[in-house]
Amino acid sequence: MPLAFSTLGCPGDSLAQVIDTARAAGATGLEIRVADGEFAHPGMDAAERAAIAAALCAAGLELVTLASYVKVCAPLEKSDGALPTPGAADAAAGAPAGDGAAHGAHGAADPVLSDLLAAVELAADLSRGNAGAPAQVRVFPGAGIEPCKMGQAASAAHKAADRLGADRLNAAAARARELGVTMLLETHDSHPRASDIARLLQHVDADAPVKVIWDLMHPWRHDEAPERTAQLLADSLAYAQYKDGVRNPGGNTVTLTLPGDGELPLAQMRELVAGISEAHGVTDPWISLEWERAWHPQLPPVADALESLKAVLGLDA
Repeated sequence: MPLAFSTLGCPGDSLAQVIDTARAAGATGLEIRVADGEFAHPGMDAAERAAIAAALCAAGLELVTLASYVKVCAPLEKSDGALPTPGAADAAAGAPAGDGAAHGAHGAADPVLSDLLAAVELAADLSRGNAGAPAQVRVFPGAGIEPCKMGQAASAAHKAADRLGADRLNAAAARARELGVTMLLETHDSHPRASDIARLLQHVDADAPVKVIWDLMHPWRHDEAPERTAQLLADSLAYAQYKDGVRNPGGNTVTLTLPGDGELPLAQMRELVAGISEAHGVTDPWISLEWERAWHPQLPPVADALESLKAVLGLDA
């Protein structure tokens, strides 16, 4: 299985530094986050986009996903048109706003949809030279509400958020198809479990290019068994993000650790992902490390985390 990592783990590094890290670890793919202060940033012009795409191609690296911070379930009245970076109120992440044709149900401009369309465009631009591999853009649910309790029926607010997120994904689908971009909804925030994501996907058009990133930690810390997550994502999984941690007593928060030093059953999860992929004719799904050093600067360098992940999954064997 090919190895990738998110640039969330090396905040502030240049593209050249990220390429060096990838080469040293034997990684062949990147999840590139778009944020102020990073080599991929809001408002990149055509020349900057082309330069990144060319550098990735020359280095033999695939853009696995453009990691946007678009929150497709965000209520319209709470959106300011930016792509907010979680945990950093003064940082905006994403691409330039759309063309003004993105509107809500009542005809008012919907900045979230505009941002989604802009992120689709950026993913297509940065993926040029991906050697036939699909362009992909990560989005969050981001409804701004607490997730359902395990086993609890979805509230009216959750159902409304599902519908709003699906409406935006459906509205962006034609442009995404035209550009060859798949939108990837991550198990995260208001929709941390596969059961939450599956509920939203019921409203997404069957032909919309939408799949799911299984962030292995979030369903697990919200009490969804990995086998159940895999079952629910069997028809929609794109790939998984790997990380590890120890669950803190009395809740669902986690203290992050190096892969293999925490409580997540990473080897079992890898087998579940492999089984889903094989059922769809994919024998080499990405193993992508999401190392959250941007939010937790006390963590070791991403190079250390990559070596730990390779060891726990036997990738050097």
